[in-house]
Amino acid sequence: MLRVLLTAAVLLALPGAQDMPVARLSGDARAQGASPSVQPPRAAGQLPPLPMTQIDSRVVTLDSPRRLSLTFAEPRPIDEVLALLTAGTPFSVAIDPDATGAFRGELKQLTLREALATILGPLGLDYQVQGTVIRVRRRQLETRLFDLDLLHVQRALARTTGDASASVSTSVAADDVMNGVSDGVKALLSDRGTVHVDKRAGLVQVTDFAERLERVALYVETLQQRSARQVRLQAQAFEVMLRDAAAIDWRVVRERLGLSRDAPEAGMAADPAALRSALALQGDVRVLWAPDVTALNNEPAIVRVTTTESTSLSMTIVPQISADGIVQISIAHAWEEHAANRKERVSAADTVMRILDGQTGLIAGLVRPQEVAVPSTGRFGSIFGATAKRIAHAELVVLLRPTIVTPGTVSPATRD
Repeated sequence: MLRVLLTAAVLLALPGAQDMPVARLSGDARAQGASPSVQPPRAAGQLPPLPMTQIDSRVVTLDSPRRLSLTFAEPRPIDEVLALLTAGTPFSVAIDPDATGAFRGELKQLTLREALATILGPLGLDYQVQGTVIRVRRRQLETRLFDLDLLHVQRALARTTGDASASVSTSVAADDVMNGVSDGVKALLSDRGTVHVDKRAGLVQVTDFAERLERVALYVETLQQRSARQVRLQAQAFEVMLRDAAAIDWRVVRERLGLSRDAPEAGMAADPAALRSALALQGDVRVLWAPDVTALNNEPAIVRVTTTESTSLSMTIVPQISADGIVQISIAHAWEEHAANRKERVSAADTVMRILDGQTGLIAGLVRPQEVAVPSTGRFGSIFGATAKRIAHAELVVLLRPTIVTPGTVSPATRD
């Protein structure tokens, strides 16, 4: 401290020390309206004047804890409002000629950034900070490109199950996926926004204001996440040729599986091997097919197989995969018997079910009569090898197990 006082005394004692120029910060009352002084010529041997600058070591940003509270009962031009906001800060304001408007309202305990967004946003204005200069201008249009990982194909499904007395019709329209994306993006744009979808490249070009582009980005990301959901569908279809009954006695099957006779049927399909063993007590079990397909969200899939006994089995599935691990399935299967290139008998079903990821759904009850050979008894039958025939009943049982597939991972079902 003594050294500082001695230095100041020496400076004041120097000739011409009383005429040293002082630069003050803006806002100093003594500097306002003061005219620059004319320095007299220095005498021979006189030291040059030493400049002194008052420095504020505090760093002020748009997010500084300093809070602003202003009230404008009448509309005021934005240049006046911005001047009040930046008073006492190191920021300067530069306003473009076309950036005009007025503000009326009340600001309470806002940071400088919050106040700028509150005032400029409704006027269609934006700002940019370059160092300590805040440039205010009209909002500019920006262009952004978005990738679309979607197939440019049109898939449709139409099916009808039943007859003239009662039938169920299901259809999936052949939707143009890319046009649908274009319509969805257009609904999010402003009146100045434009969109172009390049279907071959899978690219969307959008031009609009920044906040509108953020909405489009969220929409495209959500669209692709939902469209990319896929499910592995493991189906088993087997025929039970009953010995003495016209249909499967499911109460006996439940007891064989260790379930209550009145338990829901959903639990019976938990172990397909155990279910087949329980059904074998009532008839001969023959596996017809076991398709394993993967389908995308809300995309139809169809599987068809023809057996050597002139029967065919077809199944169409449309899955909907929700975020909570539940798969809704619209499923229809038809069991057809052919003779001489014509359909002799058709058993079909069309239903919608909800299955938890990894569980197994059961569809049964499709019964068709069938002639089976019975060894003849008696002396003439044993001599000539004659056989008698009787009408038996065969029931179709279909098990369907959906497993949601996450890209980049291995599901438990794929390890089987």
